[in-house]
Amino acid sequence: METKLDFSILKTLTELPGISGRETAVRRYLQDTLSAYADSVRTDVMGNLIFFKKGTSKQNLLFCAHMDEVGLMIHYVDDRGFLRFVTVGGIDPRTLLAQRVRVQTKTGPLLGIIDTKPAHITTEADRTKALGVKDLFIDIGFSGAEAKARVEAGDFAVLDRPYAEFGDGLVSAKALDNRAGVFVLAQLLRNLKNPFYNVYAVFTVQEEVGLRGAATAAFGIEADLALCLDTTGAADIPGCAPQDYICALGQGVGITALDARTITPCALFEALKACCRKQNIPYQVRIAPRGGNDAGAVHLSKTGVPTCGLSIPTRNIHSNVEIVSMRDIKNTFCLAYEAAQNGLNDVTL
Repeated sequence: METKLDFSILKTLTELPGISGRETAVRRYLQDTLSAYADSVRTDVMGNLIFFKKGTSKQNLLFCAHMDEVGLMIHYVDDRGFLRFVTVGGIDPRTLLAQRVRVQTKTGPLLGIIDTKPAHITTEADRTKALGVKDLFIDIGFSGAEAKARVEAGDFAVLDRPYAEFGDGLVSAKALDNRAGVFVLAQLLRNLKNPFYNVYAVFTVQEEVGLRGAATAAFGIEADLALCLDTTGAADIPGCAPQDYICALGQGVGITALDARTITPCALFEALKACCRKQNIPYQVRIAPRGGNDAGAVHLSKTGVPTCGLSIPTRNIHSNVEIVSMRDIKNTFCLAYEAAQNGLNDVTL
């Protein structure tokens, strides 16, 4: 279909704070902007945001896109005002050094700088050991007493880097995992009219810490099929062999055959590829022996749900400079739209 996607919405989404378990700002934005496009909307106990749009058939199609991002949670403020933290979700500590964060406090966000012992006073032992989270701290620029008055254990911090479009249709920002998938699902909900399936569009919580929101959301929905919209690591960079790329930027939507949590049923896998060929939607097969997404929880719900992950290739995943292609986002949207609006070929096992 010919639809112009409004990437200013993606910019807004990436700038919202929302680590796992603290997705309130993202949920509020989506509820405010999308409720007019659904027949019903509700939030469950876990915090999943669930939209329903009635279709023309009796079959239910569940879409998931997780709202949460990786980030940090403060667990200690020392007497000099420096903050110690733990990571929420998988973050390579090497990507955190000398980065800016926004510490989310009850009185508003505070700018912080992640630092460690400066290079000119390190020892040989310091320079040869792997950098760990315990070697890092956040400097918010206040004395110990002032810092303790402003920040407390349990406050969280998000990476801080502005959204930027660059190169040949690329986007860099923090939280593209998975605000890019959230963006696709939001655009889908806005564009569906009398779809074939009864569509449940679920924006899930706590994916980065164990697919927790998807597990409970799927249990409460009698889905006949499910498609999970997420990002996936793209290793199409120097130092990686082509056979290890998993997915490459600009080559189309990634249709999952296998990852560490799921094996897509053959009939669904073939139906999605056939839909792409029929609609001239570029796609690539995603085979990822490590990692997973909400599909890992959804496909095991109740007696089982035929499920596939549709993935947007992403470089520098789980960092503040994640990179995606606008073309891949659009192609992911096109496949999701065609599947929901017009239905898929027979996907019975």
